[in-house]
Amino acid sequence: MSHADTTDARGLPLSGADGAAAERFESLIDDLYYYRLGVSDRLGLLLQECPEFVMAHVLMGYSLMTEGTLDAHPKARQQLLAAEALPATPRERLHQEALRAWIAQDFAARAAAWEQVLVDWPLDLLALRQHTGTLFWSGDKRHQAEVSAGVAGSWSAGIPGYAHFLSAHAFALEEVGQYAVAERFARAALAVQPQDLWALHGLSHVLEMQGRVQEGRELLEDAAGFLDNYNLFRGHLWWHLSLFKLSLGQFDEVLELFDRKVYPQSSTFYLDVQNGASLLARLEFQGIEVGPQRWERLAQASLRNATQSTVWFTALHHVMALTRSGRVSAVQATLDYLGTAAAHCAQAALAQQLARAGAAFYQGLPGEALAQLLAVRQAHGDLGASHLQQDLYDQFMVMAALQLGDWPRVRQLLKARLSTRIWDAPSWQAFEGQARRVDSVADEAAVRAALRWALD
Repeated sequence: MSHADTTDARGLPLSGADGAAAERFESLIDDLYYYRLGVSDRLGLLLQECPEFVMAHVLMGYSLMTEGTLDAHPKARQQLLAAEALPATPRERLHQEALRAWIAQDFAARAAAWEQVLVDWPLDLLALRQHTGTLFWSGDKRHQAEVSAGVAGSWSAGIPGYAHFLSAHAFALEEVGQYAVAERFARAALAVQPQDLWALHGLSHVLEMQGRVQEGRELLEDAAGFLDNYNLFRGHLWWHLSLFKLSLGQFDEVLELFDRKVYPQSSTFYLDVQNGASLLARLEFQGIEVGPQRWERLAQASLRNATQSTVWFTALHHVMALTRSGRVSAVQATLDYLGTAAAHCAQAALAQQLARAGAAFYQGLPGEALAQLLAVRQAHGDLGASHLQQDLYDQFMVMAALQLGDWPRVRQLLKARLSTRIWDAPSWQAFEGQARRVDSVADEAAVRAALRWALD
C-alpha cells in the first residue's frame, strides 16, 4: 500500500491501513484513553495482520515507552525502525520523531514534535494525549494547559473523541488552579462516559484541592463498583479515595483499601509504587503503625525495578520502600543508578537528591533530610506529578522539622503548604484564618491534624 491509504475518525490520513484497520485503531485509541483492559494484546494482533500500518507501530512504541523502564527502550526502538521503513505522511513522520526523541530521552525534541503535529493537525488525539501526559511528568504544568487550550477551539461535541479532549483539558486546567472550569469540563466528559477514569481523576483533584473531601469520597465510592473493570490506572483512583478517607481520619478504612485495592500485591508499575509508598508514609506521619509486611511488599517491587525506572518522580518512593525494609545495599544501588543518569539528565539529578533526603529521613537523620529538601525546595515540581503527589515532599519536611523540635520551621512549612490551596478571594481569606491557627500549633497531634488539612 502507498501512504495515506485511508483516514481516521477525524479525517487524518493513515498509511498502511484500510478502512477496517482504521476502525480497529480508533477503537484501540478509545479504549486506551478509557483505560480499558486488553489494549496491548489487541494492538499486537492488529500489527500482525497489518504490518505496514505506520501509526499502529508508533502507538505500540508509545505504549512501551509509557511503561517507564529502561528495558522497554529496545522494544520501542524496534517499533520505530519498523515505522521508519514504511511510506508515511508528514504527520506520521513527526510522530516517529517524537518516539525517537523519547527513546533518546530528549524531552524537548519530543515536545517540539508533538507541538508541530498539533499546530498543523489540532484534532490529532494521540498527539494531544501523549503530549499533555508527558508534560505532566516533566513538571511543566503551564505548558500542559497551554497545549490543551491551544487546540480547544478545534474541538466540538460532534467530533469523535471529544470526551477524551474534555478530560485531558480538565486535568490540565486543574493543575494550574482553574478549578471551576476544570470541574465543568470533567463533568462534561463524564456526561458522555460516566466511567471515564481520567475525567474522574481530574474531578477528584479539583475536589481535593478545594477541600471538598466529603464530595470526593462520595464520588469515588460511587465509582467503586466499576473501577476494577479497568486497567492498572484504577489503583490511582483507589489511592485518591484513600486520601479522602485519610483526611477524614478513617485510618482503618485506608489500611483496608491499601491491602485490597491500592497495593494488594507486589507490582513494579510505577504508579502502583508511587501510590503505595506515599500512602504508607502519609499513614505513618499520622502515627499509624502500618507494619513491616506492607513495606516489604513494596520493597520486593523496588528490588526489581528501582534501577530500571525512568519516571524520575518514582525514585524517592523506591528508596522509601527499600529503606523502610532495611535494604541498605539496594538503596545505594538506586542512588548510584540515579547518579549515573544524572550525567545527562537534570531530572535524574534532582531525583537523586530527593531520594537521598528520603533515605536520610528514614535512617534517623532528620536534619540532613530537611536540609537536602530545603535546598531544592523550589525545584521539587520539576520531577512532574500533581500538586497532591508533590505534597509528600512538604509532609517530609514538616515531619523532619518536628523531629528536630524546630517549631518556627514547622509552622512556616505548614503555612507554605496551605498556600497551594489559594485560588480566589474567598480561598485567600480562608488561608489567612488557617495561617493564624497554624501559628498556635504547638504539639504533635496538631501537626498531624494540619497535615490532614484539619485546621477548622
